Amino acid sequence: MFHIDEKRVLKEFQDKGKDILKLEEFNLPKEKVLRVSLWLEGKDLAKRTEKVKKRVKVINKEPFPERKIANYLKERNLKEIEIKNLKDVLKKDEINAALGAIKRKNLAKIEKGKIIFNNLDYKDEEEEILKRIDGKYLDELTEDEKKYLDILRKRKYVDIDEEKEILIELTDKGKEIIKEPIEIEEEINQLTRDIIISGKWKKAHIREYNITAPTKEVYPAKLHPITRLIREVKEILISMGFKEVKSPIVESEFWNFDLLFEPQDHPAREMQDTFFLKYPNVGEIPKNLVEKVKDVHLRCWRQFDEEISKRLILRTHTTASSIRYLASLSDEEKNKPHKVFCIDRVFRNEAIDYKHLPEFYQCEGIIMDENVNFNHLIGVLKEFLNRLGFEKVRFRPAYFPFTEPSLEAEIYLEGKGWLEILGAGIFRKEVLEPLGIDKPVLAWGIGFSRLAMLKYNVKDIRVLHRNDLSWLRRV
Repeated sequence: MFHIDEKRVLKEFQDKGKDILKLEEFNLPKEKVLRVSLWLEGKDLAKRTEKVKKRVKVINKEPFPERKIANYLKERNLKEIEIKNLKDVLKKDEINAALGAIKRKNLAKIEKGKIIFNNLDYKDEEEEILKRIDGKYLDELTEDEKKYLDILRKRKYVDIDEEKEILIELTDKGKEIIKEPIEIEEEINQLTRDIIISGKWKKAHIREYNITAPTKEVYPAKLHPITRLIREVKEILISMGFKEVKSPIVESEFWNFDLLFEPQDHPAREMQDTFFLKYPNVGEIPKNLVEKVKDVHLRCWRQFDEEISKRLILRTHTTASSIRYLASLSDEEKNKPHKVFCIDRVFRNEAIDYKHLPEFYQCEGIIMDENVNFNHLIGVLKEFLNRLGFEKVRFRPAYFPFTEPSLEAEIYLEGKGWLEILGAGIFRKEVLEPLGIDKPVLAWGIGFSRLAMLKYNVKDIRVLHRNDLSWLRRV
């Protein structure tokens, strides 16, 4: 059975004796025809095609600058004009265009600073073609007209408008349907009390529901892919017994570098890797803890300057969150196990390319307990990556300034091979000694943007932060 609107559209083909109709040819509202065409397409009775047709449109109705000069001279019964006086006839931006056209068309002689016309009533093919092509479609133009079209576009006298032409065409199945007479009868879309009581429903056609009819695609509101991934990772870590901690985006070098046993002359602390604040440029640091950190640095690196420690920066990693957490523990709390993580933004003075941005997300965590060791670290990381959906995981030795021993975890992706995804290790005693911690602390960090690229199969990190609606809807 057909919906009454489907019958009306099919009857249009029948009445006009055509298999293909333009949208404008239907004696029905365009919106209704477009909607019904989708229903008919779902029943393999019709197909809709769209063509883009290009039409020439005159956008400047003024005479050409060269014709303005000729008209000016004709009105004054003159044959020539000095170039310096063209400003009295033309706009400033028309003068060069006029001189170029006069030379190209050989309309006059230009000598000794003058323009001398032989014939002020000259015929101009360019003008004639401009009149002829207004409103024409590109595929209707002759070769001569096409040749002049580019010139007229450059001179900003014409432009190209794009028009969308929608055609509805019957399939072989649809052609068979319209061979039989189509009757338009009253149709009931919704049963009401009055219709039932009156018995009207017995004679009228009751519309059937077609649950397979194609509909317009709807894009409901949803979270950004990175936000969704952050939430997924948080749920995994919380389910593994971790709790979330935070720390300031603006950090002192003390918390960001010194406490992590990075020497104050380390290249990573220079301007090329770190964003330094101009104002305020220094902050407060805890005096008691500074003395302990200073003692370790002088003993190992033989240098430490408290003024450097006070300098303010945009944090370069979220490990500062873990260090601040450990430093906040009381003596009683240091005797208990701790598992914490942080997911937040970090900043590095990177050149922007397909895998680097100056601002990105990092996920970092620590485990502190009496008997944890390197094997525990590997086990936790393997479980974490498995829960993220990465089944093949392997580990290899690595070096990081504030952990020893250290490792890197790699995951295997079909078609790409082994990819490094995170770094980890056990905090060095030089990191923990100033904090008064004598237990092992396992630490790990993962580049969140790298994780998002792998999760969403993105080859360029910049895609994650562009306002590309088609990609956001797809993902």
